[in-house]
Amino acid sequence: MSQSQSNSNSGFGQTVSATTSVPVTDLLEQEGTVPFLGVNEAAQATYPDAVSTAGRRYVTSGTQTFKDALEVLPHAGEGELWADNEFVSESEDGSGVTVDVDALTDVHGLDLSELASATGRTVDQLVANAEPESQIKVSTHKDIVDRRRLALRTLGYDVKFRWQIASRRYNPGNMRSFFKRKIAACEKHGATDAFGWIRHYDWGGSVTITTIYPSKAYEIGTPDGTDIDFENNELTLATADADADTTPSEDSVTIYYGDRMGYDFRGHQKLWVKPVIFIPSVGTMIPLPYAGTDLSRKHTGDLMADAIDWHETILSKIDSLCADINKEITRARVVAMDFEELPFSITEFYQYLGIQNETYAEKAADRATALADPPERPTLWNLQLSLKLAILDNYSGSKAGATYQEYQELAGEILRHPATQITLAKEQHQLESDTDDTETLDAAQQTLGESLQDVMDLTGVTENRLNPTEAQKIEQRVQQRLPSADSGATSD
Repeated sequence: MSQSQSNSNSGFGQTVSATTSVPVTDLLEQEGTVPFLGVNEAAQATYPDAVSTAGRRYVTSGTQTFKDALEVLPHAGEGELWADNEFVSESEDGSGVTVDVDALTDVHGLDLSELASATGRTVDQLVANAEPESQIKVSTHKDIVDRRRLALRTLGYDVKFRWQIASRRYNPGNMRSFFKRKIAACEKHGATDAFGWIRHYDWGGSVTITTIYPSKAYEIGTPDGTDIDFENNELTLATADADADTTPSEDSVTIYYGDRMGYDFRGHQKLWVKPVIFIPSVGTMIPLPYAGTDLSRKHTGDLMADAIDWHETILSKIDSLCADINKEITRARVVAMDFEELPFSITEFYQYLGIQNETYAEKAADRATALADPPERPTLWNLQLSLKLAILDNYSGSKAGATYQEYQELAGEILRHPATQITLAKEQHQLESDTDDTETLDAAQQTLGESLQDVMDLTGVTENRLNPTEAQKIEQRVQQRLPSADSGATSD
């Protein structure tokens, strides 16, 4: 058994003032959601008109900025680690210790008589000379402790205040200070009007921070005058005239770009980050698979040395992804899957992709069918969004677990890598049906690509018929929406 004591001289685990911005009740919650609006008070941010602010992910009264919300995070520092010595106990008057010699001589595989012969001393003499301790300090490892929650535990509240015993190289860092460096990065990128929420589990031992940037907003719609063409087997968007009407069409969709980042003190050693899109019309966020440079970092060394640069790199990376993601969203709204032609249902499609829970797959399929016109031809956009919403509404397991994260990210895989996912479903169907149905498997799968033409060439894939009278005409455009003056947004 081990015990830990807070090391107040270590530079970690410092207490905060009694006037923290986050209520003490938030520190008592095993898991919770803390919303924020604006990176700090100077931002004077308001939610964009497109965002519905119902629910715990939004600040509905008063003000709570990103800087304020970070106070819920543990200031997890080094606690001194001690191991109990089961053979030694303190005397009742505290003047010394008592050693259980019988227990020592009864340890399996340890012959103390041989040791006594070799040293010329009895076991009692060895004990007398050793001056044993009832607790032994462990110098090779350290405890990860939050002193605020330890103080609440001392006052009788059933809260967790420690998460792991780590090696000496592990540096939990001051996560509040580390993430506050994001404020400076947002100021440099004109993104101080950001909003989002901090989701914490296990009393702050595992944390996910979702940040949405209204300054990185796009409208993706279907106005007249902008055609989709194929050039070099890639999707291209014709440039609209400078005088063209850029008013969003009725069926356009607004998206905001953002990021999710987090940590897990429970044995994990990385600060991780992923790009996301936020769809205000349905109030949901889609994590985006990202095959570029891994921007995560380990809990080692001086975390603060390049913290601002790290946050700036993430914002720059999001900017560089926008053009490709916007084309992929366009593709997802253009391409429909024809489940009359495919040998499996929408429910089975989700199951073949890895949704093991039949209820989740059925709920997603019901939603996709209800939104599709005709019902048997949902678009890829519909399929990925229906899956995400079904998981949000119906998932009953731990949302801090790997399965929940995998299910959420599967929606992003449908969006970003549809050809791969469609082919995977076809192959899985063939394996599970135990038939030689090769008609639904497409040729040249070894050179499978993800361009619009590649996806359209797959069996069971068709155009989304936007208008019955224009079945062969697919018009889309991607136009960055300029934030309105009254939206609280700041232009880059």
